[in-house]
Amino acid sequence: MGTTGTNGENRIEAVVKTLDILEALWQAEGAGVTELTERTGLAKGTVHAHLTTLRSKGYVVQEDDEYRLSLRFLSFGEHVKHAEPLYAAADSPIAELSEQVGERVLCSTHQNGLGTILNVSEGTRSFTSDIDIGTHTYLHSSAGGKAMLAHFSEERVDETIAKWGLPAFTEETITDRATLFDELATVREEGVAYNRGEYLPGISAIGAPILDNDGTVYGAVTVAGPHHRLENEWEQNDLRTRLLSTANTIEVNMMFS
Repeated sequence: MGTTGTNGENRIEAVVKTLDILEALWQAEGAGVTELTERTGLAKGTVHAHLTTLRSKGYVVQEDDEYRLSLRFLSFGEHVKHAEPLYAAADSPIAELSEQVGERVLCSTHQNGLGTILNVSEGTRSFTSDIDIGTHTYLHSSAGGKAMLAHFSEERVDETIAKWGLPAFTEETITDRATLFDELATVREEGVAYNRGEYLPGISAIGAPILDNDGTVYGAVTVAGPHHRLENEWEQNDLRTRLLSTANTIEVNMMFS
């Protein structure tokens, strides 16, 4: 049975239900039929039927009454990651930067109006975080995201806002269009974007865009850490210089990839 989605496209509802169940399993890190029923809003019989099919195809494993995603998804993830040229281009440069500054360094890209973390390199002083490779982020609430948005067209930024909104994650998150566009203009002028506790309280970040010669936005590289440490390093301006140098190295790598 098919239905029409929010953008007018035809959807196969059985596939939508399967994906809802897979996403719920991923978010719950394993769950039983009852919990999945509550998470998805689907009938218990529907959930069980989809789980049985997924298990028969090897995408779900069952231990007693709990279901989990199987290791088959590892091959998908590794394929997608390595098929993205930015992953290979950024891997060594961000490792070098994290070693230099001792902080957590991330490389992200964009797809369907969201950011996605491709690479993470831990420094000796890295803070603990559940933001890892594959994590999706709202572009307006992160330094890397704003670094990318600043080089989108105004029309494209508006399309992103229309699709995903400007949800607040902390009291510092930008939640209105005018303020966001003012900040994006500053990002273009200064060459870097800042995040001062806009996604996680007490955590700040500085991000630089990764661009092609024609202005195409490949992604962004970000240094993140506790607010007090990064603010001191911003004032010294050394962190900004190192970050821009790393972004440039990745850009050169992309040219020859």
